[in-house]
Amino acid sequence: MPVRDVESVWRAGDRPHRFYFNRGANGIDGTLSSALGVAHRGQPTLLITGDLACLHDTNGWLITPQFQGCLTVLLINNQGGGIFEHLPIRQFDPPFETFFATPQQVDFRCLAAAYGVPYHYLQDWADVEAQLRHTPWPKIRLLEFRSDRHRNAQWRQQVLADLRG
Repeated sequence: MPVRDVESVWRAGDRPHRFYFNRGANGIDGTLSSALGVAHRGQPTLLITGDLACLHDTNGWLITPQFQGCLTVLLINNQGGGIFEHLPIRQFDPPFETFFATPQQVDFRCLAAAYGVPYHYLQDWADVEAQLRHTPWPKIRLLEFRSDRHRNAQWRQQVLADLRG
């Protein structure tokens, strides 16, 4: 959902931000590897990703020993595919939860450690802001923010309805 959120509400302005999106058939194919490529020998880079997209490409972290750059991965862990909460299949459970939302129980702290990637669990929005201001960043780091995908979907629908007027 992060890419959809940026496309929906980010206002154009004079801030020097550059956005890159993987928007293929799935959008999650190679997301982490693409961000590593953008950040390698470039400007400090922030990847905003969901848990399933991150899991889909964790072997991208195998480049960590050779990586030259700064990449922060802001992981929105909502225990499954948040996009599916907005599709008509949501009303059919089963099979929705198991085969579409695909909740997972991965311990991202352990996963990051397996690749030698520093990890930080974000407690709240103030912690998110503090971590994103923290410089210099290590070569690669993972910041995990946990959320509830059902409440996220309800909140997003309400915000978008309010924006439409």
